[in-house]
Formats: sequence, structure tokens, C-alpha cells
Amino acid sequence: MNSVIENLNNIETNLLTWGNPFNCDGLDVIICVTGNPGITDFYTEFASELHTSLNLPVCVIGHAGHEPVSDKNSNVLRGQEHNFDLNGQIKHKVELLRLIDEKSKFHLIGHSIGCWIILELLNKHSDIVERSKSINLLFPTVQKMALSPNGKFLNKVIRRLHLLVMFFFTFIYLLPAVIKEFLIYNYLKLKSLPLNYKEGMLKFCNPSVGEKILFMAYDEMDKVTSLNVKAVDRMKHVTNVVYGKYDDWVPVRYMEDFKQFQPELIMKEVRIDHAFVLKSSEAVANIVSEYISTKRNN
Repeated sequence: MNSVIENLNNIETNLLTWGNPFNCDGLDVIICVTGNPGITDFYTEFASELHTSLNLPVCVIGHAGHEPVSDKNSNVLRGQEHNFDLNGQIKHKVELLRLIDEKSKFHLIGHSIGCWIILELLNKHSDIVERSKSINLLFPTVQKMALSPNGKFLNKVIRRLHLLVMFFFTFIYLLPAVIKEFLIYNYLKLKSLPLNYKEGMLKFCNPSVGEKILFMAYDEMDKVTSLNVKAVDRMKHVTNVVYGKYDDWVPVRYMEDFKQFQPELIMKEVRIDHAFVLKSSEAVANIVSEYISTKRNN
């Protein structure tokens, strides 16, 4: 695994790569667009499993502003909100795809809001459609987000208490490092989560990151309303949808709108949490790898 810094849509961005997706002599490349928060550290096990299973280059991209970077301007929200809202995040991902080895085809993976971003960019860019061999939509938040149980909580509680939430981020961030690390260590132990998620949790506690996570989340509530039927119909023959039986971001009834595209579109219901990267990376990677294997020689 390598950490690579690129300037995408005017924002310095940390990418995680396995192999070299930018110069790979035309090999297919797997691109994973994270959910929100878009902190790449949480996707290392998932991406490693994909790379090991398929022996293809992999690139994980989070969301602009969701990780602290050395370029000070890239950490500032005020005055450049257009770079951090959903439209800015689409442009951010398109610029990454333009950097991938021009001879390569794509296997696109989206998690949560990453699925919406993928559908939107496919709808707008025919050249990306032509280079895409497979699409995996994992626990896709692609419609009626504000009406989901978690969406209602975010809008009615978190959004109204935004200043208090930001105060909490700041309070945690200002604690001495040893105390922060102690609290995070015990949280990970309590939740039976891998201890190597510590760095990701530290990034999450940064108020500069937190404000952009929330800014994007509020934009999701306002803009993610209806399924992009045109994009799904266009890509149904290369699309695999994995959804949870119990998901408070994506209730099972939301999946009914996808069923009109079967049997070309593949759907799989699983008993796995929405935030699958925390405890079920290997299981989901196996599902995705199997689907990519059916499409990589097409």
C-alpha cells in the first residue's frame, strides 16, 4: 500500500493505492469512492483484500476536505464551499479518473454516498462510461436520504445542534494527544474494532475535517432525493448492488426502485452493517471480487 498526494479540483488529496493505477500498462484498475466520512484509512483492509484477490491495481479516494493535508488552503471551507459540496466532490472524482493510465478500464466501487457520486459522474461523462467494465454499489445512499431514519436524525437533531457538535469536535481536538489516544484506544476496544483505525479516528476528530464532513452530509440531505434512473438504466448490465437487510440509511424498501432493472442488474441482500468497513471488509470484498471477476474479461 502507498499513500499518494494529488491536487484534484484545487484540493490537495490523499489517495491510497495498491500497485500503480497511474502507470500499469493497461491493466484494469479498481477505483473505490468512500462513504461519508471520506477517510481512506478505514478502507485499507477492504482494498487490500481486493488487490490480493484480483491482482489488479487499486485506488481508494475519500472526499475533498475529509483528511487534513499540508496545503493550508485545501483545509479551508469558507469561501470555497463549491469545492466541498456534492457537485465539487463529483468534479474531484472525475479529475482522479482522468489521471488513471489512459489504456486502462475501470471497475468502479462506491460505498454509501460514493454510489451517488459514481452514478452522477457516469450520467455526465460518456468517456468514463466507455471505460467502465463494472460498477459495484455498496449500501447505496442514492435516494430519499432525508427520509431515512438516520437522515431524519441528522436533519432534526445534528443539523439543529451544529454549533454544539462543532464545539465537541474542537474540545476533543484540543485535548492532549495522550488523552485523545487513550480515549480512542478504549473506544476501539469497546466496539471490538481494529486498533489500526486509530489514525482514521484522529483525523475524524479534527474540527477542520468535521465541519466538511457535516457540510457534505447536510448537502446530501438536500440533494439526494430521487434515484438517477437514467444512469442506472445505462449501466445496469455491469452493475452489482449490495444492500443491508437492516440499514437505517438505506431501508430495504428503497431497493424496490432497483428491481425494475433486473435481471441485467445484480442485487444481493446481506446481513452486514452499513459501515461495513469497520467489521465486514473481507466479506464484502469477496462479494465484489466475484462480480469483478465476471466482468474483467469482457
